[in-house]
Amino acid sequence: MSSIFVWPGGSDAAAERIASRVLPRREQFIADLFAATVKGMPELAKDDTERTLLYASIAENTVVLINALQAGTDPSTGTPPPGALAYAKELARKGVSLASLLRAYRIGQAEFTTLCLETASGMEGVDHLATLQVMVGKVAAFIDYICEEAARVYETERERLVSTRSGLTQHLIRSLLDGTAEDVAATQRALGYELDGTHLAVDVALPSARPGQISRFDETRQLLASTWPRAPKISMPTGESSVCTWITVDDELPQFLSRLSSVVTSSPLPMQVVVGLPGQGVEGFRRTYRQATRLRALAASAEPAPPKIVTFREVAPIAMLTEDIGDLTDFVADTLGPLAVDTVRTAELRETLRVYLSCHRSPAATAEKLSLHRNTVRYRIQQITDEFGYVVDGTEPYVLVSALEICRWYGHTILTPPPGADRKRV
Repeated sequence: MSSIFVWPGGSDAAAERIASRVLPRREQFIADLFAATVKGMPELAKDDTERTLLYASIAENTVVLINALQAGTDPSTGTPPPGALAYAKELARKGVSLASLLRAYRIGQAEFTTLCLETASGMEGVDHLATLQVMVGKVAAFIDYICEEAARVYETERERLVSTRSGLTQHLIRSLLDGTAEDVAATQRALGYELDGTHLAVDVALPSARPGQISRFDETRQLLASTWPRAPKISMPTGESSVCTWITVDDELPQFLSRLSSVVTSSPLPMQVVVGLPGQGVEGFRRTYRQATRLRALAASAEPAPPKIVTFREVAPIAMLTEDIGDLTDFVADTLGPLAVDTVRTAELRETLRVYLSCHRSPAATAEKLSLHRNTVRYRIQQITDEFGYVVDGTEPYVLVSALEICRWYGHTILTPPPGADRKRV
């Protein structure tokens, strides 16, 4: 199948020269476009799976375009990049709007075209008008083609989900979450779940089962059902290895949380559970889910790894912070100075100091909480005092604790790379 877009064939040589100059800037372009997309369209990168697939999609699409310009071929006639299709399918599963995905492609088209034009500027022996026709034509042809393929995969996946009961349930829940349910009462009847009560979102993540294993999700659902068997519940997959369950708790929240914590911590299943705050009615149903989703993202970046169960109430001040990673990075660096550098040693010292302050500066309580010997704690505190005492003593206690808590929950994403390190930050 040939493209509906045309370009003068004699200008492929100039386009090849431009592509050769674009090639060394490819990785930086991919990283910049990914970062801009995450910041400008956060609905496309709400969790680690979406972020990973978004990055793969941008990278593969960029490679296809550069290769087509270098080889003088039509980029709209090959096999669509698998990462782009996998990303479209994931967004369909999560109920993310197809319009958002297509808008991201238009933004990428504009950014890549600008990169090529900037590279061509000032090059000798280039017919800029003819070269412009080639580049714009090929980029447009590819974007038209990949948008069509991504939309086809997206719609197919949506139809597959809605055609099954679990898919229908997910579709109805998503309509409640995004406010598109035309008749809330009818949606409630279809789900068989009353929305007038007090809801609590419990999101459970598990390692993906290996081929041949029985899915652990069935065991997890049974575990949650046994925790509070009388309470109405409804569940929705939130990823390939996570599921969110809403439980009606009404006036029994303290008993439920106590029971849930006991069951989760004693279970041999390698689960990680996050819990929102209770919310009343439809808006509470949405709010507790948003809180659990925010916690899930923090649990994925936390260092050290979080406990098996974390409630929003425990980390609300951190969970409600701005999502502008740049602002958080600057705050941590300004507050902690060299203690914010991303090394194994500083990680140990930061975590020791964080727990030490939370234990009212008691070495014994810190040692017990970190499962360390008291002498180890004392040695680390002495190191902190010797090397970073001016940071600790010269910082307001609340500001210092806040910076350490941010490090604990945001991990590598907000730390300062060591000198000479070549790490992409997003």
